[in-house]
Formats: sequence, structure tokens, C-alpha cells
Amino acid sequence: MNFQRTVLLMVFCLTPISGLAEVYSWKDASGKVYYGDRPPAGKQGDTRKLTAPPSVDSEALRKDSSEKQMSEREKQQKSGENAKKAEQEQAQNQVREENCSRAKSNLAALESGQARFTLDAKGERVALDGEVRDAELARARKSVDDWCNAPAK
Repeated sequence: MNFQRTVLLMVFCLTPISGLAEVYSWKDASGKVYYGDRPPAGKQGDTRKLTAPPSVDSEALRKDSSEKQMSEREKQQKSGENAKKAEQEQAQNQVREENCSRAKSNLAALESGQARFTLDAKGERVALDGEVRDAELARARKSVDDWCNAPAK
């Protein structure tokens, strides 16, 4: 008995309703047009069959929806990657500016002519003069060039 009900319900659901639907139209004495699912009492009405609505391709809708979601995720991922990259570049620029400032300060101190000292291998202070001072100046100028000029992209 349950099986028969299930089969009957499935047949009913799968039968296109639009094939069974009829619409009647008629005019009254004043010429006004009426529509209904039953013919008027005592009058002859025109019968029209309803056409089935266009079928909806649920698979295509699902595919279109999933493609939209995928493209939205890709946009969000790219946006996140771009934000992360911009943040890293900003941090690198800040480090570069700090190092540039230190290099310029060191170069200015070396070029000032004041006595400068460094520590040797034994930890003793040694005055920077002559060739050692020239080498240190060259290293300081190179450091300023490296840190203060814009990096090549």
C-alpha cells in the first residue's frame, strides 16, 4: 500500500501540470475580457492551453554559482596577497631608511676630521688614520650608496 502511494505521488509530481491546464476567456456585454479556469455558466468561451514555462537548468545554475564563488575567492586571495606584499615592501623601506640614516651619520663623522678609533683583534683601541681611514671612508660611502639609493626592481 505504501509503495503504491509513493509511485502515485511520483507520477503526479513528474506529470507536467502545464499540459493539463486550460484557460478560458470570454467577453461580457460591455466588451470587457475575462479569464478563468472554468468556462462561464451558459456562455461559450475560447479555450487556450498554457505553454510550459522555460525549464531551469539547475546544473547550469549550480555551475555558474560555483564559478562566481571561485572567482570571488580568487579576488579575495589576490587582494590579501597584494596587501601582504605592500606591507612587506613598507617594512623593507623602513629598514632601508633607518640603515641609510645610520650610514650617512657614520660617513659624516668620518669626513668631519675628528679622531676616530676602532678596536683591533686584541680589543685595544686603534686610531683610524692613513690608509685605514681611507678604506673606512670608502666603505662608508659604499654603504651610503647601497642603502640610500632606490633599489632596482
